[in-house]
Amino acid sequence: MTEAIKKTGTACWDCGFRRDFDNTFLGICTWFEVHGKGSNKDIPPALVEKGCKYWKKKQK
Repeated sequence: MTEAIKKTGTACWDCGFRRDFDNTFLGICTWFEVHGKGSNKDIPPALVEKGCKYWKKKQK
């Protein structure tokens, strides 16, 4: 993981919408279902380190 990602914390790994389900290593994004925009979606490998515009801080 790069320093920029560590500082901003916007990678999918640190997102409150990311969940581990079934056999998905990268997890799924629950933003879509939570906001009534469709079903949960698999997180693509190209996006998991970058994050996206829907990122929110994970609750501890």
